[in-house]
Amino acid sequence: MAPTSRTTAQRYPERVTYDRDDAYAILDEALYVHIGFATDEGPVVIPTLHTRVDDRLLLHGSAHGRYIKATSSGAPVCVTATIIDGVILGRASSHHSAAYRSVMVFGRATPVEDPAERADALAQVVESVVPGRLTGPNPARRPSVEESEYTAVLTLPIEEFSLKVRAGFARDEPKDDQVEAWAGWIPLTTAPGTPVPDAITGGRFTAPRYDTAIHRFRQDT
Repeated sequence: MAPTSRTTAQRYPERVTYDRDDAYAILDEALYVHIGFATDEGPVVIPTLHTRVDDRLLLHGSAHGRYIKATSSGAPVCVTATIIDGVILGRASSHHSAAYRSVMVFGRATPVEDPAERADALAQVVESVVPGRLTGPNPARRPSVEESEYTAVLTLPIEEFSLKVRAGFARDEPKDDQVEAWAGWIPLTTAPGTPVPDAITGGRFTAPRYDTAIHRFRQDT
């Protein structure tokens, strides 16, 4: 898409693109997003789990929570997904940085009003975070229509967005070439630990195996 006044980079414009496929890849890989919005008491930023369905984001939260009440009325929001890929170390401390991929989506969210559609959207969020959780062996129970009454879902069209990527090494200056300090970058990943069963399932089931090829916890079927 074409940049707008809100998505045009003021710093390091060479790191910014507006490629929809690349932005979707980051939104799909990110485990969660942060939602920013304005209130009468000032700006608020809240993290939440999400999923993408075609050209829209599904965002969930308590039906009586502050962010749902504020954004359901049509307040503009900024949804940000960030993946930290590593820490970049330079010979000079001023050139230390982070390797990251980040997408910012601007717009106005709309609440999903139909109870059955909302329950299905909640199931999509669960399945997105842990693929196979509702479709694999020994699946969890899907959200009921009644349960969807106290959990709200917002849908946000992905129409105005920007994508920024920082990778590579530090931009050290020639004057620091002789500094006796290691320089490079340290990769970071999100990985699941050993599953810990609750009191009921511990003696009935073998814990599923999970991998994290794309930062989301995929159940091994």
